[in-house]
Amino acid sequence: MNLHIVPDNSFINKFCDNLQELRLLENNKIVVRSNEPSLRSVKHHLPYAPLYSPRFSAFVGNTMDYEKVFIHYLTPLLYRWIAKNKFREISWMIWGGDLYNLPALDRVCYEPKTWNEYVRKDWSAQTVLYNLKVRVTQSPFQQKAYGKVKNILTWMTNEYNFATNRLPLSAAHKFFFYENQFSYGKLDLLLKPTEDSSRPSLILGNSGSPTNNHLDAVKVLEDNRVAADLIIPVSYGDKRYISFLKEKLKFSHGKITFIDRYMAFEEYLNLLSEADGLIMNTIRPQGYGNILMMMYMGKPVYFNSKNISLPDLDAAGLKWRLIESLRSDDVKLQLSNKERVMNLLSHDRLLEAYQRLFA
Repeated sequence: MNLHIVPDNSFINKFCDNLQELRLLENNKIVVRSNEPSLRSVKHHLPYAPLYSPRFSAFVGNTMDYEKVFIHYLTPLLYRWIAKNKFREISWMIWGGDLYNLPALDRVCYEPKTWNEYVRKDWSAQTVLYNLKVRVTQSPFQQKAYGKVKNILTWMTNEYNFATNRLPLSAAHKFFFYENQFSYGKLDLLLKPTEDSSRPSLILGNSGSPTNNHLDAVKVLEDNRVAADLIIPVSYGDKRYISFLKEKLKFSHGKITFIDRYMAFEEYLNLLSEADGLIMNTIRPQGYGNILMMMYMGKPVYFNSKNISLPDLDAAGLKWRLIESLRSDDVKLQLSNKERVMNLLSHDRLLEAYQRLFA
C-alpha cells in the first residue's frame, strides 16, 4: 500500500482517475490535507483533515506501514510532519509553488519592473504571520525533512537540477507529470472551428500571480511596437496583485481584456484556440497546461529567456520563441509541435509512469 498526501486541487481528481483506469486506486491511500470540506478534489470522496490534527493522524496511521509515501506539493508546513515520522521511502511530487515560492528562492522569479513596482512593496498581515509561523514551527525541521526525500518527481530535468542544487537534497529524479482534465490526444475532439480575425490577440500569462511578470512583458511589447490585443487570465491568484494590474497595467498598441471569471475546461480551451499566441514571461516553470495546449494547437509560445524549463523543451524538440523576438508581422506564426507534445506527455506514457511508481 502507498500513501499520498495531497492538497485540495482539481488535478487530484484526474490523478485518481488514472489510478482507477489502471486498477491501482485500492493500492494507494490518498489523504487531502485541508481545513475545509474537499471542494475541488471531491469527485472520489477522499478523506480530508487539517495537517497535524488528530483526524489527519487517524486517517494516515503509521507511516511505516506504507511501502511508499508521496508528498504532492511539499510546502514548508510539512517539514515538521516529515521530520517527525519514519518512512520506508518518501517522494516529493513538485507542483512549482512548493519550490520556487520558498523564501530563499522566490527572488529569482521576478523581473525588475514587477519586483520594484509590486513585489518589493507588497506585504500583508497574513503574509507576515504565515512567514513567522513557518520560521518558528517548521524551518528548524527543513534540513531533516529534505534529507528523507528519496525521489523527486517532475517531467523537467532542469527543475530537478534547480531543486537539488539549492536545497539540502540527495534524491533521484523520476519522470512524472500531472495531466489535464482531458489528455492532449483528445483535444482535437473538443476544439471548435475558429474564424480568422484581422486584429491579432495574445494571451499574457496564466494567472493573477506576479511571477508572470506582466509589467515587464508589456514593456517589451511596447518597445517592439507590437500591435495586438492582450487577453490576461486572472481568475485565480493574488487578489491584491490582480487589483494592482487592473489599475496600473497600460498598453498603447491594443486593448487589454482581463478574464477574471472561472471558465469550464471546454470554454477555456476555445479561448486559447481563438488567440494567436501565448506570452509566458515567467522565469520559473508555470502554466504548462496552457503552454502545451497552445503548442499542441500550433500556436507560438513566447518565453522569457531565463525560463528554467527551456532546456527541457529543447530536449523534447519543441519549438518556441523568445518574447524579445515578438514583432507585429509574426504574431500569427504557426509552429508544428503536436507530435512532439504527444511524444513527451501522452496519456499512454503517463500510464507507464503510474505503473512504475504506484503499482
